[in-house]
Amino acid sequence: MLTHAKAVAALLDRPLEIIHAGADSPENVERFSKAFAEMAFTGPIHWRQAERPSAAIIQAVQECGIGLLVAGAMERGDSQGRLFLGKVSRLLVREAPCSLLLLASPGSEPAPFRKIAVIVDYSDASRHALQATLELAARSNAEAVHVLRVFTVFAQILAEPQEYVEGHEKSALGAEEAKLDAFVEEFDIDAIPVITRCIEGTTGFAAADFVQSIEADLLVIGSDATSGHGHFPPGLEWLENVIPANLLVIRPPAAPQ
Repeated sequence: MLTHAKAVAALLDRPLEIIHAGADSPENVERFSKAFAEMAFTGPIHWRQAERPSAAIIQAVQECGIGLLVAGAMERGDSQGRLFLGKVSRLLVREAPCSLLLLASPGSEPAPFRKIAVIVDYSDASRHALQATLELAARSNAEAVHVLRVFTVFAQILAEPQEYVEGHEKSALGAEEAKLDAFVEEFDIDAIPVITRCIEGTTGFAAADFVQSIEADLLVIGSDATSGHGHFPPGLEWLENVIPANLLVIRPPAAPQ
């Protein structure tokens, strides 16, 4: 985790700080100091204690004005390659007041983000997430960015394509594809290949299957300032329990307290 976090900080050209949900006992200080010396890491460590580890981490994020929290998913996967989140990571997805990068299975060597998927719903949060994704892809020399729109049966029923499509296939899906393409064209996409795709399915979980099918290294989703359950777009609540790849949740940064 420390190796991956250091690589992410270097990629973003930002300083790295460590949060530990525990006491700064002599044993802990010695153990961390030894690990940091092996990594040539000299950044600060924030020790916090609370009834729940997630509460201690969130306290440190708020007090230190952290913009991106990097953590591990810390749980088992299933036979289909999805990762069920542990208790702490589930709470961080729901409650972290800053952007969050959950690493699904960090190995000994950091893996680059080559294929990145971002789910959009045309909201301001999605615009911010897509812009951040394109910038991250350029820094990572990514092969492609897949911009996905989850288009469930319920969304198709609500869609009224005649309101925004002229000269395209007069179907809800055709209209949505045109709308997605128009949304993406608002951004500077010359630096990286961008592929758009409307994901059809009875539920938003179809997006998880697609992300796995393209072997994406990272899934990005925009979120407004966290307010508990329901801060993800409709149909994407499953991200609070299971992820198909490394997950980056883009939120406004926490302000120092």
